[in-house]
Amino acid sequence: MSRPRKPFGAQQPGRLPSTMMKVLAAEMSDPQRLRRGKQYAKDGSVLDIIVEPGVVTCEVQGSRSTPYIASLEVSMGDGMPLRRDVHSVCTCPDDDNWDDHACKHVLATMFAFADELLIEPELLDVWRGNEERPAESASDATDPGEDDSTEDDSTDDGDDDTDDIPRRRRHLQLVRDGMEQGRAERKQQAAERTREPLADPLADVLGIPEGASLPEIPHLERVEERLPRRPELAAILRDVYRNLRIDWD
Repeated sequence: MSRPRKPFGAQQPGRLPSTMMKVLAAEMSDPQRLRRGKQYAKDGSVLDIIVEPGVVTCEVQGSRSTPYIASLEVSMGDGMPLRRDVHSVCTCPDDDNWDDHACKHVLATMFAFADELLIEPELLDVWRGNEERPAESASDATDPGEDDSTEDDSTDDGDDDTDDIPRRRRHLQLVRDGMEQGRAERKQQAAERTREPLADPLADVLGIPEGASLPEIPHLERVEERLPRRPELAAILRDVYRNLRIDWD
């Protein structure tokens, strides 16, 4: 499959799994990322989607020129998985999953996959590894009235969308591997870079040599303030003394 399909009409066969996928997306992120991911999927930022056993891979156009590759990996099983059964991976800088939250590109992948489930609910079994996806989808099925020669010609010409899936899969995998390798190299360089301790420029001036004795500071007696005779000035100075505070840097 290439571009994500948009459902049309209210009567769709996969309303339940599609809704459950959106609920799962809400469980995997915070409201801000969820809103951005939903908007990405609505605006058509998901350029490509491939559903395979155990993983859904999408090419998502973000803020930069090169699209991000987001993957939604799942453990094998039946039905809609739980939160602990799903692992998200993305090539964006926000893939550190702060507070265990998925990035907006992964959420856009989940919303695009929810639309696919709405049209073709059998993709849930494909994702969970229970069955292989048929070679032809409903949109690619040929008319029964066409002869075999027409099908052979379309296959030879390379116009069948099914033949493009391995090529797109290799493209997405190469992009993802290259970006993950670059990220790993940057992390390694940052780990190897030793941070020099900050030098205090006043340490030598204010430092006390070893063995030096500090002078004794006599006890200072409190001096009663002498207020002016005029009541107005006395009230002002009394208020100043009461609220005076010295902050040391």
